[in-house]
Amino acid sequence: MNVLLLHAGIGDRRMWAPQVEALEGAGHRVLAPDLPGFGDAALEPPAVDYIAFASGLLDAPAAVVGCSFGGRVALELAGSRPELVRKLVLVAPGLSSTNWSDETEAGFAEEDSLVEQGDLAGAAEQQARMWLAPDTAADVRQLTADMTRRSYEQQLAVDDVRAVWPDPSAESRVRDLDLPTLVVVGDADLPELRELAASLAAELPDARFETIAGAGHLPSLERPAELNRLLLDFLQ
Repeated sequence: MNVLLLHAGIGDRRMWAPQVEALEGAGHRVLAPDLPGFGDAALEPPAVDYIAFASGLLDAPAAVVGCSFGGRVALELAGSRPELVRKLVLVAPGLSSTNWSDETEAGFAEEDSLVEQGDLAGAAEQQARMWLAPDTAADVRQLTADMTRRSYEQQLAVDDVRAVWPDPSAESRVRDLDLPTLVVVGDADLPELRELAASLAAELPDARFETIAGAGHLPSLERPAELNRLLLDFLQ
């Protein structure tokens, strides 16, 4: 099966390395791109259409897997181009309607302050602390900080780029998305995202909900074996 992996906002294609290996080993054809503004993919003004970008990668229907920001892209792709999405996997999806807690908003404010001061390394390290489980391995923390810093470098280099999203959004009509869906969240992720994942799974017509013990916002790196098992089972 074709499998498209869409990374988180604190990641890039490197966050999927354990899944690419496992999925290709099971015979799947895997695409794991950098989204525009992340990794090696530059932003091009005046607008970026993530759905058009993702759909342009597919020459046949695929299982689409999205984490966090990538989960929003995956959900909107399923809503606007259903002929391209055979199965949908949402890992800790972060949607436009997410109701962030005061504590999380304070974390975003701290990040913004560090970026404004030009301390991109400090901001990236703060984001790794904010999103990953407390016992996450040092190499995973470093990779997460490196990916986040790279996104700052890409996005700060370009002025006045706006994102284009479908209207109406797929998240406003999830009950219409009748396709096999797996929703996954780590039990050490932010409380509001755990609640959102459970609520989304309950609303989707054909969804299965799974929690990964010990994982924060990036189960693909924090608990790769557990996520690989869920993906391979779901895609079989």
